[in-house]
Amino acid sequence: MNPGVLARIRTEIAGLSDPATLLGLYSEPGGRAVLRDRVRVIARSAIDDSELDAICAELFGFGPLQPWLDDPEITDVLVNDPAQIYIERGGRLELTDSRFRDSTELADLVYRIAASVGRELTIEQPFVDARMRDGSRANAVIEPVGGPSLSIRRFRTVSVDLLGPAPSWEASSCLSPDAADWLRRAILERRNLVISGTTGSGKSTFLRSLSALIPPQERLIVIEDTNELALPHPHVVHLECVPGRDGSGVRVADLVVNALRMRPDRIIVGEVRSPREASALLEALSTGHDGALTTLHAGSATDALARLELLLARAGELSASAIERHLHRAVDGIVHVVRRSDGTRTVSEVLSVDVDRLVTVWARS
Repeated sequence: MNPGVLARIRTEIAGLSDPATLLGLYSEPGGRAVLRDRVRVIARSAIDDSELDAICAELFGFGPLQPWLDDPEITDVLVNDPAQIYIERGGRLELTDSRFRDSTELADLVYRIAASVGRELTIEQPFVDARMRDGSRANAVIEPVGGPSLSIRRFRTVSVDLLGPAPSWEASSCLSPDAADWLRRAILERRNLVISGTTGSGKSTFLRSLSALIPPQERLIVIEDTNELALPHPHVVHLECVPGRDGSGVRVADLVVNALRMRPDRIIVGEVRSPREASALLEALSTGHDGALTTLHAGSATDALARLELLLARAGELSASAIERHLHRAVDGIVHVVRRSDGTRTVSEVLSVDVDRLVTVWARS
């Protein structure tokens, strides 16, 4: 495009709103259409769709990242530096040929993302987690700790059936029929289940699969650090943490306590990370709120139980013997999911937690 025309577009667009607001607007289909039409009018000349997309992405959106963020098959966009941009597609990382012009262009995007969610990147706070308007989660890092770099986890609403025809977990040979039926009965019998795994192993996807089996007349309270779980259920209330300075704000543990006053049939905690969160969840489960679901980072099903024990020990509220006794009464089952080397996600084991022992329901050989 003629540099003079592009300069005129920049000047006129600058008067519409601040860059952070425009970034949020561009992430919505309706807002994007309005901005595209506005650029066409300002250009006062013929402009094809591909050129229009590139201009709008640079002015309002995510610049060279926009085509990847618009691709429904992409799950992650990872920017190591201006010249190194990776994407994850089908569980595999790929180096793209997309580039930022320089560190300044990348840094500008990073600051706009932070500002669009009311956050600041400073020397004292050189990293930020941001849930964008479309539900995607961005983590940005600046100097002095590194960067500028950017990691974006796309918001996905995919729901895979537990049982039934492909692409269910059972039909895809990710889970045996007997194990799938055990989990189905566990949901209907209101057992408390933990889904464990590493980052990107499919914990949230499997949690959605289980939640689809919850009877529709039940009321679900979903608690998350950032709102990511789009559950296939008609009666869901979402509670989301509010970050604050100096350790203040509203955290998962606060929301678990509050959820008990909201007449929940089931409490679903997106992920348990801290001692306080583990303690609050155990308290909720020990007061008769059965049928809970949560996820946890761990390397195996038995490691998940050990990690919960460690978190509760760090909370310092119970002795070691009391922790083990309460956990074995509160948690009924553990499902461990893994991501294979080819990028596919599968269930590796299902454990039943009895009062005095762990029983293997199913384990992948």
